[in-house]
Amino acid sequence: MTTGERARRFFEGEQPAPAPFAEFVLAYSALDVALPDEQPALHTVWPDGCVALVVLASAGAPLAATVVGPRLRALRIPVRHGIAIRALRLWPDTAAHVLGVDPVAIRDLTRPAAELLGVGALALARSVARAEPDAIDAVWERWLAPRVDAAARPDPAVRLVVELLFDSDGMHDLADAARRAAVSVRALDRRFGAAVGLSPRQFARVCRVRAAIAEIGDGQRNVARLAKRLGHPDVASFAREFRSVAGLSPDALVAQLDQLEHTDPRGRVSAS
Repeated sequence: MTTGERARRFFEGEQPAPAPFAEFVLAYSALDVALPDEQPALHTVWPDGCVALVVLASAGAPLAATVVGPRLRALRIPVRHGIAIRALRLWPDTAAHVLGVDPVAIRDLTRPAAELLGVGALALARSVARAEPDAIDAVWERWLAPRVDAAARPDPAVRLVVELLFDSDGMHDLADAARRAAVSVRALDRRFGAAVGLSPRQFARVCRVRAAIAEIGDGQRNVARLAKRLGHPDVASFAREFRSVAGLSPDALVAQLDQLEHTDPRGRVSAS
């Protein structure tokens, strides 16, 4: 994982969407599952406050196409050797604009893409599954183009607060964020929640835990130091927040990674 602003918004395996899609689509991602013993495993999707459209494929054929709603807890997906995971991740405030989906209605849920987007999602999944790696972005963009052309602009107050929280690892003061956005805290709560599907406080918590997961994946093993950097008064409060999102304690994640790296030097946490 890289450092700086890019690291806060984009994660391993992701590429930012180009203009004119970048205002609505945060990133494209690609992951090819390679398991040493070809045993089934669980792929963890860490919460990020976004809605994503995910296609699972094998040998050029789609296995599933799913819309993943904004989440407060980690999602673990069964995978096996040879599965390709292709996804586009929307900006947190654009699910309704691009997909016509209410993010509040799908919070903490996954739904078949055809159920929410119509039968055209099945044709998209087939095209994504068949595409060569250097052609997948073009497949996404052909599907996105008419949706983005017809989309209303995101709420500028909500987008400003999303960016402030992304780029501060969830630590920007929410009252100050509302002041910068020229809205009251109450209005921000209402507008942010409707656009993102999470409240500003929930979104900030997800950003903090995502930042912690990324730093642990990059080798940070001093949990107390990490807790302090992310604004917690003590390790216990940090561990409670971390567990509420990641589904395990920071020490447990450290132990899992240490064991993985001991048995397979290529092992590392994915922030996708």
